[in-house]
Amino acid sequence: MQEADKGSLQALDGEGLSIGIVRARFNDPITRALESACHDELLALGVQAHDIRSVTVPGALEVPVALDALARSGDFDALVALGCVIRGET
Repeated sequence: MQEADKGSLQALDGEGLSIGIVRARFNDPITRALESACHDELLALGVQAHDIRSVTVPGALEVPVALDALARSGDFDALVALGCVIRGET
């Protein structure tokens, strides 16, 4: 690690990438805002809108199942999971 280039950041380039997003519907206002921000950032990084596929599932427990299905399809370069668990009084 001593020889690693620690001072430079490569520009991220999403051109040509296919991205899957899985969003839990539970706490919909929060997860919908997360999905929107994620979608906007992917577009800003050069991912084409038609290369972004969003899937909505009922809750956080279903997110891994949907991610597994998308991963097994082999159609995506990366997957994003958006679930939200809110605990009160913590």
